[in-house]
Amino acid sequence: MIRRSAAVVALGLISLTACAGTPESKPVAQQESVVALNVTENADLGPVVTDVKGFTLYRFDGDEPGTSTCAGECAATWPPATVAGETFTVDGVDRGLVGSIVREDGSRQLTVDGMPQYRFAEDTKPGETKGQGLRGKWFATAQDGARTRLAARTGVVAGLGAVLTDDAGLTMYRFDGDTAQPPASTCDGGCAGTWPPVHVEGGTPRVKGVDPGLLGTITRADGRKQLTVAGWPQYTFKNDAKPGEANGVTVAKWFATATDGKKAQRNKAIALTSATVENLGVVATDAGGMTLYRFDDDSADPSASTCSGQCARQWPPAFVSEGFQVQGVDPALVGTVERDGKQQLTIAGWPQYLLAGDEVCGDADGQGVGGKWWATKADGTRAGR
Repeated sequence: MIRRSAAVVALGLISLTACAGTPESKPVAQQESVVALNVTENADLGPVVTDVKGFTLYRFDGDEPGTSTCAGECAATWPPATVAGETFTVDGVDRGLVGSIVREDGSRQLTVDGMPQYRFAEDTKPGETKGQGLRGKWFATAQDGARTRLAARTGVVAGLGAVLTDDAGLTMYRFDGDTAQPPASTCDGGCAGTWPPVHVEGGTPRVKGVDPGLLGTITRADGRKQLTVAGWPQYTFKNDAKPGEANGVTVAKWFATATDGKKAQRNKAIALTSATVENLGVVATDAGGMTLYRFDDDSADPSASTCSGQCARQWPPAFVSEGFQVQGVDPALVGTVERDGKQQLTIAGWPQYLLAGDEVCGDADGQGVGGKWWATKADGTRAGR
C-alpha cells in the first residue's frame, strides 16, 4: 500500500513559476458577446464552473485574488482559461463574481470571485475532474467561486476494511469524549492540534461512497463547520501521513470511522471490500485497498478465467483463503473459482485480478487497458462504462 512509482507521482509534482509583476485587473464588460463560462452539475462535486466547451475550470491555492502565480511549466499543465477580449458573457455564474486579468504574455485570463481560472491538461473530455485535489492546492471552482471539496469518501485500512476518509484520503476518526445526540465536539486547543477537525466548505457536505443521510455539520467556536457522521464529529490524526494509515486507533477513546459512522473494528479475515478510486467512484478492492479488475475475455456463467501465463503475471489473480470475509460488497455476489490449486475470487461470477503496475491503494492504472480490462464496481459491473 505504500509503494508508488515515479511516473504515478509525477502528475502531482508540478513546478510553479511566479509571475514577475501584478496583472492588471479588469471588470467584466457590460456588453454581452461570446459566452465564456458555464456551470455543470458534477455527480460528486455539485455545480462546478466550466469553460464554453464544458471543460472543468480550477482555482489554485497558490494564487491570490487578481494575481496568477502559475506560468511556464505550470501553465502548460494548467492552461489559463482565457478570452479574446473584454466583451464576453457568462451563464450560471453571478456576473458580479466574474472578471479578468491580463497576464504577462498579454492574454486575458478569466477570474471567478477574483481567483484566476485554469483548465487541466489531463482532462481530455468535458466533465472530467482529474485535477481535483492535486497537490492539495488545485480544486474545481464552485458556482460561487469557492473551492469544491468532498467532505467524505471511502478508503481501506488493512485489518479494518473500509473506513471514511477526508478528500485527501486520510482516515477519519470519532472520539468517545464527544456526543452524537446532540452532536458536540469536546476537542479544542491542543487536542484539535493533534486531531484536526474535518472542516466542511460551502453548504451541504459533498460525499462519495457514503450515505448522504448520515452526514451533517456542527459549528465550532472559530465559526468553521465541522463534519459529523451519524452525529459524531469527525477528525483526522496528525501522525497519519498518507492514505491507508490509521495510527490513531492505538490512542484510547479514538476510533477510525466505518462507512456507516460506527467504530471500525479490526478484522483480519476481510479479503474483499470497497473504496473510492480516482474518478471511477466506489470499486471493489482487496484487503489492502488495491483495485480489483475483471477481464472481458473471461466468463461469468460459468465462472472461468482465460488469463494465465504472462497474462497472469501482469494481472495476478486475486486469491482468497477459506473463511474470508466481505465488507462493502453484497456477499451474495461473491464466490470463488479454482485455479492452480487455489481459490480465485469472483464477483457476480467474474474472476477478479490485481494489476502488477498498481503501486498504491487508489491506483487504477489498469482501467480500460486493451479495451478489455476494467475496474470492478461493488456490484460486479465494469467501472467507467
